[in-house]
Amino acid sequence: MVEPLLCSVIALVRVQPWDLTLNTYNMIIRGKIVYVYDIEVFQNIFHCSVKNTETNDIYKFEISERKNQLRELVKFFKQVDKYITWGDYYTTNINIPANIIFCGYNNLHYDNPIINYIIEYEDKLMQYNIPTICSSIFNLSKTITASSEDNIDEWKHWKYQIWFDTFDILTMLYSNKLRVGLKEIQVTMQYPNVQEFVCDWTKPLPLEDFDSMIDYNINDIESTSELLNRCKKDVDLRIAIEDEYGVRVLSKDGVNIGMKILTQKYLEKTGLTWQDIKDLRSPMSVIPLKDVILPFIKYDSPILQRVLEDMKNQIVSPGRKGYENKFVFNNLRYSVGVGGIHSVNSPEIIIPRDDEMLIDIDVASLYPSMLIEYEFYPKHLGKEFLEVYKQIKDERIEAKHNGDKVKNETLKLALNGLSGNLQNEHNFCYSPFAVMQIRINGQLLLLMLAEKLTQIGCRIVQANTDGLFVLLKKDAYSKVNSICREWEQLTKLTLEEDRFKAMYQYAINDYFAITEDNKVKEKGMFITTVKLGKGLTPKIIPKAVISFFKDGIPVEDTIKNCTDIRDFLMSEKTGKQWHVEYMNEEQQRTNRFYASTNGGYLWKWKDTGHKEGEIITYTEPYVGEHKYKASARQYQNMLTASGVTLLNKFDDKPIEERKINYRYYIMEAYKIIRDLKPLQLSLWD
Repeated sequence: MVEPLLCSVIALVRVQPWDLTLNTYNMIIRGKIVYVYDIEVFQNIFHCSVKNTETNDIYKFEISERKNQLRELVKFFKQVDKYITWGDYYTTNINIPANIIFCGYNNLHYDNPIINYIIEYEDKLMQYNIPTICSSIFNLSKTITASSEDNIDEWKHWKYQIWFDTFDILTMLYSNKLRVGLKEIQVTMQYPNVQEFVCDWTKPLPLEDFDSMIDYNINDIESTSELLNRCKKDVDLRIAIEDEYGVRVLSKDGVNIGMKILTQKYLEKTGLTWQDIKDLRSPMSVIPLKDVILPFIKYDSPILQRVLEDMKNQIVSPGRKGYENKFVFNNLRYSVGVGGIHSVNSPEIIIPRDDEMLIDIDVASLYPSMLIEYEFYPKHLGKEFLEVYKQIKDERIEAKHNGDKVKNETLKLALNGLSGNLQNEHNFCYSPFAVMQIRINGQLLLLMLAEKLTQIGCRIVQANTDGLFVLLKKDAYSKVNSICREWEQLTKLTLEEDRFKAMYQYAINDYFAITEDNKVKEKGMFITTVKLGKGLTPKIIPKAVISFFKDGIPVEDTIKNCTDIRDFLMSEKTGKQWHVEYMNEEQQRTNRFYASTNGGYLWKWKDTGHKEGEIITYTEPYVGEHKYKASARQYQNMLTASGVTLLNKFDDKPIEERKINYRYYIMEAYKIIRDLKPLQLSLWD
């Protein structure tokens, strides 16, 4: 560990402009202090900022014409004399004897390889002048950012080096397909300063911009540090898993953790090695659906009989796209196919009358249960795989019964992690036939339950993947219960039930429902809390709609009485092909703002490839030749209904001085209310 005098150090005390109710604590992992770090790479400057999460000290390392702190950087990060390969570091058998663990955001795929490169070639790099050093690091950076996930040959040598203990919050939170940028994280965790560095990253950075870039770099590590605070439960769970199973999972998302545990248990069961199984697959180019459908599935209704026969006649390709059958059954539109079952719902309100009930019937752990009960497992892995999977489920049930939360959550990950990997051709569990068995039969079995319930007069309000919302007469509940028990005996699956006194449904995945004890179940557009990485929409709108229907509070009252500006905020992120403009000034590509009465419009624009006023001629079939004057830029308004005020950086301005366009938010809430049919629907309507 380097002495503080060898690098630039500043003591940073985080003072928030207003109460953000942030979770702050000293992050210690296995007795190691967490240091959050981030790098910026240009042709003529390299910079690394590091924050000690215990003391809040900031360490700064720079390589540029102003200074060369390369050796100080290496001394700070280097924790072993010779690098460890990731393969050797996979288990927890090897530990790095240091009192620091480094943390970043996307550091496994970017920052770490570059730091590893600098460490490995420290002496060689120091033989060159500053421009050459910076150029060498910049070229590696370009190689990394330009490569695809499937082609990292040019830099994988440094990716899989371990010079220092480290973990990555990005890979902890998100799978490869769901990667979310740090700026989006800043937006969705309502961080005080959403900051991008607006420049031409392909050109040398002007000297006068060096310090502003470093400020931006420090803001990134501050926001990453705050994200780490928010992820304490995720970190604690992964440490417990490592202690229990002896594999490193601190940088793994839930699905990957689940697969690591499942894989380990399978290898222990079979006595095989990873090399024995890593290339195993059960590929299929086409799948006849008649071969996957369970023989006891049948229907009484001619409509559903036709649906079943049509499905049996289909030959499909692996994946979620392809065959889909839409039909109407008992006044509800359904869609079934290779993507699963869902109803097609229009906006409406469902409020049971005094003699009615509204219940949500779900299949417990549908996919894992079907895999076990019907042996829908990857056949190339043998019966041992099924035995291991069932053992994991039994152990989870026992852990849940004993109140062992860590083991319960861990084994849940192991069970649920398999589903996606059954259709992942890069995974040893790949078995599209098993996927189709689970997916096709799951929806057909649910449709059997829906049919039986409609036969006794129930109304299916919605159907979605593994559950049904059902409106029924109270005096029919015993019959409903009997049908559910018979269905469970037939299918070997278990049903769970929740009761609601009202449901406000905008679409299949956009609704809120009121439980009998007056709690609110929120889905889709009606979620009133901000989810990390899920985009930012004004939460005051669903809050106003829910309060209007649930408590009879006028929309205007909810909106105008709100004193938290965060509830009014929304965000937009543009692609790299776009420029963003506000008040005739270029802005960053990710922006946080609110609708205001004194703000300007937020525009995005891109080059059209034409000169301003250029005459463009084109021919329209059957009409003839047309000419028009082209514009050099194509503009789009990012919020057409109102001007906006940017709030990328929070301030302490009172809400009454912000000139919020309350009319915009009120009208948006009323649009939703008008679309919902304010009717008390009944079985007899």
